[in-house]
Amino acid sequence: MISHITAVNYSKGIANTTLQIGWLTWAGFASVFIAVFIVVVAVTQNDRPAAAPQTGDFEFGFAAIAHPTFAAGMVATCSIFVSYAGTSAFLPVISEMREPRDFRKSLYLCMAIVIASYTSFSLVVYYYCGAWVAVPSLGSAGPKIKIIAYGVGFIGLLVSGCLYLHVGAKYVFVRILRNSEHLQSDTWVHWATWLGCTSGLGAIAFILAQAIPIFNYLLSLTGSLCFAPIALSLPGWLWCYDHMEWRRGRFWQRVVFWITALMIPLGVFVCVGGTYGVVVQIKDAYASGRIGESISW
Repeated sequence: MISHITAVNYSKGIANTTLQIGWLTWAGFASVFIAVFIVVVAVTQNDRPAAAPQTGDFEFGFAAIAHPTFAAGMVATCSIFVSYAGTSAFLPVISEMREPRDFRKSLYLCMAIVIASYTSFSLVVYYYCGAWVAVPSLGSAGPKIKIIAYGVGFIGLLVSGCLYLHVGAKYVFVRILRNSEHLQSDTWVHWATWLGCTSGLGAIAFILAQAIPIFNYLLSLTGSLCFAPIALSLPGWLWCYDHMEWRRGRFWQRVVFWITALMIPLGVFVCVGGTYGVVVQIKDAYASGRIGESISW
């Protein structure tokens, strides 16, 4: 894990980049929220799901308790999980806060809004579309609404991509130069390393996005390979490391310690099982002809 002190020094000494571009996050949040809300309202106005047969009878495919295969279940689980796991951005954000002690308040408020929004919006779309939810879901209300939604949400998609690229590049950048004078110096090594991190990670992201042909598989792979270790195993291990004495503390302390410790194997399970599920699902999709080439020119 990147040293928190190093991250703080970096953020104070360079330019507090996240603080300077904070206003972009509000624009991105508003555009994505409005785009999704447009789709949620639009699906309630259709006689039947846009992806369903437009004539004749059809099944919505509702299932309060479904019985998917292990691979399909893990892909779906990781797709949901990646929507809530923003742990990779926690350290860069807290390192640039004027009052880091207020981070917990911000976290609770943020996650309350995220959970309420995702739950309510997804339930409405699932109620009106059933198994005919499009992938990505912004296309669930038909092609016209899809164009409108992507037009409105383009700012949010652009901002999200830039922010995640910044967060990832900052992790790599500080890791490379953390013991060097170039970390906080305006030198060619500093800028060459930073531009190399941003352009390199951007190129890798583009290749992965093009190589994985279906959006939900890309989301699931992100959730299993990236978010599961960072959002489950690593926080669990760090908390247990800081509270090792709780193993022999009072009863409730021991209970909390071992519940938290379970996050470590849970993260490993999601990482391995989710990745396996994505590989199996992509293989089956190719075998059945549902998808073609990964990259088309």
